[in-house]
Amino acid sequence: MRTITMFAVLAGALLFAASAAQGVVVWHDPWLNWDFQNLTGQTVNDFAIIVDSSNFSPDSTDPGQVMLGDPFSTFQVIPGDYDGDGDTDTMLKWIAKDATEYLPAGGWMHGGLWMKGSGPVLDAYWTWNCSKVGGSTEITYEQTEIRGDPEVHMHLNIAPGFFADPENASHPTAGWENVRTFVNIPADLLGLQDINDDLDLGTLSAYEVFPRKDGPTGPLLSTLDLTGQTDATPLDVFLAEILPEFASPQYEALLYAQVINPDKSVIGEFWNLNPQSPEPATLALLGLGAVATLIRRRRSR
Repeated sequence: MRTITMFAVLAGALLFAASAAQGVVVWHDPWLNWDFQNLTGQTVNDFAIIVDSSNFSPDSTDPGQVMLGDPFSTFQVIPGDYDGDGDTDTMLKWIAKDATEYLPAGGWMHGGLWMKGSGPVLDAYWTWNCSKVGGSTEITYEQTEIRGDPEVHMHLNIAPGFFADPENASHPTAGWENVRTFVNIPADLLGLQDINDDLDLGTLSAYEVFPRKDGPTGPLLSTLDLTGQTDATPLDVFLAEILPEFASPQYEALLYAQVINPDKSVIGEFWNLNPQSPEPATLALLGLGAVATLIRRRRSR
């Protein structure tokens, strides 16, 4: 359970008033949990994610920053130029600690990160003893936008490395389905330890809203085919306009979606949780608590 200090509440209210008056747009990097299926046809023992920041270095000993992967229980941060543009990126790797940890073809891996300061996700892929196996995966990255009155938007994109990988030339599109969104969730009701495949979204029905594309007058996402993405252009998912009293680190927004191959098979899913606060994430953390625990759990398919 997370406690909200009176300072955070009052400061959040003051910052909200200033933000609304000025029409300020604030972006929050998310806490993201992913599940991905190994479709390489081979056994793998590592999973790598490349992010754009040169100095992103989450602390693997802090369960509020890194969820050690299931089944890979070692985490490494490795700077380098992974996209060939001449600047330094960061590789984040979930690695098998020994020969007992591996993922067979068709198996699923779960992992999570606090993405604060990561920059965009550039690429993701499976490896065996640190060598890439198969094509890049359709990993999704998200940023939450608190805009204006306020409105809550979540911007989704598939990493550009998937579309650039020649190994994916025979299936160059990807996308999402079953996008579900929730707002005004009390911060003491749902913690990051709950965000995984064991979460029954039906228990959050009182907070569910029906997302639209681009804004409050846009088409409902449920009426659109989102499975044919051909590049990394973000999809603007509008969740809701919220009352000022809900624009606070006392409340959170959640997005869940499945990641889809061109044949419409589900090859991944993700959960995103973010504060509905119109202030920078440093203050939001006072409301969220510095330690948000991510539990490991075994998944049966």
